Amino acid sequence: MKAKTIALILIPLNLILFYFVYNSINSQVKFNEEAGIRITENVQKLKDLRQLQVKYKQNKGAFADNFDNLIYFLENDSMPIIKATGETPDSLINGVQMSDELALELGLIARDTAYVSAKETVFDATYMNNRKNDFPLNIDKLKTIPYSNTTYNIDAGQVEKGNVIVQVFEISTDYRTVFTGLDAENKSYDLDALLKVGSMTEASLNGNWKSE
Repeated sequence: MKAKTIALILIPLNLILFYFVYNSINSQVKFNEEAGIRITENVQKLKDLRQLQVKYKQNKGAFADNFDNLIYFLENDSMPIIKATGETPDSLINGVQMSDELALELGLIARDTAYVSAKETVFDATYMNNRKNDFPLNIDKLKTIPYSNTTYNIDAGQVEKGNVIVQVFEISTDYRTVFTGLDAENKSYDLDALLKVGSMTEASLNGNWKSE
């Protein structure tokens, strides 16, 4: 009789235990799915910001250390585009291969400089065709971390490598901010670790995510 009573008591306890185990596993699966989406979206935004920084440096000679300058450049500046007409012949002159400079001097080719808005140049057709389409490019929110009201950290400067001064930049955020609104505690992420592109100590344009 006692054994039967104990068995009856254990049934609801086992059901409750099963519920908590299932709910815990299901919660982890859902978190992993959402975390993957969040990380992928942030990686894409960091790639966009890297593209903007590279073009900014081409125009200004150094990377931007704040978003005001970076976004102003994108919205208001222009960049030179070289338009080429003609082709340098393969013929030799006095036994020397003809150069572009000589072809220009002889009028065989032409090089004209036109100015195009930075927005068209930075995110041109080539870049957009290779860009992940899952997350549309939104210039107005380029500096903002998705699902938060927080902007990325940005810095720029110089490092010396082999007696050469190299321009560097870094744009980053921590995983705690990436997972804003999610129950990310005690999951498989170091919430204080950074998701970033560039480096303030190395001459690198790479991101620290798993793959480019």
